Amino acid sequence: MSKLYMIPIMLAVIVSGVVQILTDPRFTRAFIKKSAVALVVFATHVAIGLLVVVYLLPHIPDAAAGVTVAILGWIGLGTLGLIRFAPRMREPPAILMQFGIADVVGLLVLAIGLFMAIGASR
Repeated sequence: MSKLYMIPIMLAVIVSGVVQILTDPRFTRAFIKKSAVALVVFATHVAIGLLVVVYLLPHIPDAAAGVTVAILGWIGLGTLGLIRFAPRMREPPAILMQFGIADVVGLLVLAIGLFMAIGASR
Protein backbone atom coordinates (compact mmCIF):
# COMPACT_ATOMS: atom_id res chain seq x y z
CA MET A 1 0.00 0.00 0.00
CA SER A 2 1.34 3.41 -0.93
CA LYS A 3 2.00 6.00 1.72
CA LEU A 4 1.85 8.98 -0.60
CA TYR A 5 -0.99 10.41 1.49
CA MET A 6 1.65 11.35 4.08
CA ILE A 7 3.33 13.90 1.79
CA PRO A 8 0.51 16.48 1.88
CA ILE A 9 0.19 16.04 5.64
CA MET A 10 3.93 16.63 6.17
CA LEU A 11 3.86 19.65 3.85
CA ALA A 12 0.88 21.11 5.75
CA VAL A 13 2.69 20.70 9.08
CA ILE A 14 5.87 22.34 7.71
CA VAL A 15 3.94 25.25 6.16
CA SER A 16 1.98 25.71 9.38
CA GLY A 17 5.18 25.85 11.43
CA VAL A 18 6.88 28.31 9.09
CA VAL A 19 3.81 30.57 9.05
CA GLN A 20 3.72 30.57 12.85
CA ILE A 21 7.42 31.42 13.08
CA LEU A 22 7.03 34.28 10.61
CA THR A 23 3.92 35.77 12.24
CA ASP A 24 4.68 35.31 15.96
CA PRO A 25 6.41 38.42 17.36
CA ARG A 26 8.18 36.35 20.03
CA PHE A 27 10.34 34.70 17.38
CA THR A 28 13.10 37.21 16.68
CA ARG A 29 16.06 36.70 14.37
CA ALA A 30 18.32 36.14 17.39
CA PHE A 31 15.93 33.53 18.78
CA ILE A 32 15.81 31.68 15.46
CA LYS A 33 19.61 31.86 15.09
CA LYS A 34 20.20 30.50 18.62
CA SER A 35 17.66 27.74 17.99
CA ALA A 36 19.38 26.74 14.76
CA VAL A 37 22.77 26.63 16.49
CA ALA A 38 21.32 24.46 19.29
CA LEU A 39 19.79 22.06 16.77
CA VAL A 40 23.07 21.80 14.83
CA VAL A 41 24.91 21.00 18.06
CA PHE A 42 22.29 18.37 18.92
CA ALA A 43 22.51 16.83 15.43
CA THR A 44 26.30 16.71 15.79
CA HIS A 45 25.91 15.01 19.18
CA VAL A 46 23.63 12.35 17.65
CA ALA A 47 25.98 11.89 14.68
CA ILE A 48 28.95 11.29 16.99
CA GLY A 49 26.95 8.63 18.81
CA LEU A 50 26.02 6.94 15.55
CA LEU A 51 29.64 6.99 14.39
CA VAL A 52 30.70 5.31 17.62
CA VAL A 53 28.05 2.64 17.05
CA VAL A 54 29.12 2.06 13.46
CA TYR A 55 32.87 1.97 14.06
CA LEU A 56 33.45 0.85 17.66
CA LEU A 57 30.62 -1.42 18.79
CA PRO A 58 30.21 -5.05 17.67
CA HIS A 59 28.17 -5.81 14.55
CA ILE A 60 26.52 -9.05 15.59
CA PRO A 61 22.80 -9.74 16.08
CA ASP A 62 23.25 -10.51 19.78
CA ALA A 63 24.56 -6.97 20.41
CA ALA A 64 21.61 -5.22 18.74
CA ALA A 65 19.59 -4.73 21.94
CA GLY A 66 22.58 -3.29 23.80
CA VAL A 67 23.45 -0.95 20.94
CA THR A 68 19.85 0.26 20.80
CA VAL A 69 19.78 0.92 24.55
CA ALA A 70 23.12 2.74 24.36
CA ILE A 71 21.91 4.97 21.52
CA LEU A 72 18.73 5.79 23.45
CA GLY A 73 20.82 6.80 26.47
CA TRP A 74 23.11 8.93 24.28
CA ILE A 75 20.19 10.70 22.58
CA GLY A 76 18.55 11.22 25.98
CA LEU A 77 21.67 12.96 27.28
CA GLY A 78 21.75 15.11 24.14
CA THR A 79 18.10 16.00 24.65
CA LEU A 80 18.86 17.19 28.17
CA GLY A 81 21.55 19.45 26.74
CA LEU A 82 19.09 20.76 24.16
CA ILE A 83 16.55 21.48 26.89
CA ARG A 84 19.17 23.38 28.90
CA PHE A 85 20.82 25.44 26.19
CA ALA A 86 18.24 26.05 23.44
CA PRO A 87 16.18 29.24 23.66
CA ARG A 88 12.60 28.66 24.76
CA MET A 89 9.30 30.42 25.37
CA ARG A 90 8.78 29.01 28.89
CA GLU A 91 11.09 27.54 31.49
CA PRO A 92 11.29 23.77 31.70
CA PRO A 93 11.00 22.07 35.09
CA ALA A 94 13.85 22.99 37.44
CA ILE A 95 14.83 19.33 37.84
CA LEU A 96 15.93 19.28 34.18
CA MET A 97 17.98 22.47 34.36
CA GLN A 98 20.83 21.14 36.49
CA PHE A 99 22.77 17.90 36.79
CA GLY A 100 20.57 15.45 38.62
CA ILE A 101 18.44 12.36 38.40
CA ALA A 102 17.69 12.74 34.68
CA ASP A 103 21.41 12.85 33.87
CA VAL A 104 22.16 9.85 36.08
CA VAL A 105 19.38 7.87 34.39
CA GLY A 106 20.75 8.80 30.94
CA LEU A 107 24.27 7.81 31.93
CA LEU A 108 23.04 4.52 33.41
CA VAL A 109 21.05 3.68 30.29
CA LEU A 110 24.11 4.46 28.16
CA ALA A 111 26.40 2.34 30.36
CA ILE A 112 23.99 -0.58 30.53
CA GLY A 113 23.59 -0.54 26.76
CA LEU A 114 27.35 -0.49 26.21
CA PHE A 115 27.88 -3.37 28.65
CA MET A 116 25.11 -5.36 26.96
CA ALA A 117 26.59 -4.76 23.49
CA ILE A 118 30.18 -5.51 24.48
CA GLY A 119 29.16 -8.48 26.63
CA ALA A 120 27.16 -10.00 23.77
CA SER A 121 30.27 -10.07 21.59
CA ARG A 122 32.22 -12.31 23.98
